[in-house]
Amino acid sequence: VYGLCDREGHTTLWEDLTFCASQFKHKPWAVLGDFNVRRYGTEHSTSSRVTKVMKDFNNTITMIELEDLSCSGFHFTWSNMRTTLGDSFVVYHPSGISDHSPISIQMRSKLPFIGRPFKFLNLWTENENFLKVVRQEWAKNYQASPLMAIHLKLKSLKGLLKAFGTRPDSKAKELRLQLHNLQREILNEGDTPSRAEKERLLRLEVGRMARWGEDYFKQKSRIQWLKDGDSNT
Repeated sequence: VYGLCDREGHTTLWEDLTFCASQFKHKPWAVLGDFNVRRYGTEHSTSSRVTKVMKDFNNTITMIELEDLSCSGFHFTWSNMRTTLGDSFVVYHPSGISDHSPISIQMRSKLPFIGRPFKFLNLWTENENFLKVVRQEWAKNYQASPLMAIHLKLKSLKGLLKAFGTRPDSKAKELRLQLHNLQREILNEGDTPSRAEKERLLRLEVGRMARWGEDYFKQKSRIQWLKDGDSNT
């Protein structure tokens, strides 16, 4: 940006910035340069007066949701030194033969996503299809070295095991809601053999999922649990 010094030039600049903000609403963007106006009185070495153009400048910045980057280096270069945007920052360099300081921006660095490590859940062994799935995957033949073959089998097995579910407490919550709704139905409309059987099966399933949830949190926590106690998490 290079802002003109007259009122009309400033007004045009605010309109242009507002337009840009509408175009980059869902994308990261940066604005830098010489606005030929400061935001605060403290940004001038001799005058702290706040003018109308400064107020218009601040109103525009607020409206388009821009923020000053944190900065270091020479102070009086049209920055108010506020801390923002995490680890992004601005460096103002010596001006040399120019009447303005060169500016460089260090953008925040993004760490590459490496994924979460696979964790085997003991509760998967309680699934009725566990041994069947493991046998099928282990029976596959791979044209590779023995160590690589094991690696490929484990990699293939990982996705199938995850399909068994990783949060039994969520399933238990869903089953409890079904049981409560059924019990309200029995209370309001009366009991029948089919409803009684459905309630019995739901009770068993809720209890099974609750035990799985207990095992899940027991494995997830890395503390010594009591051997005996209530089935709570």
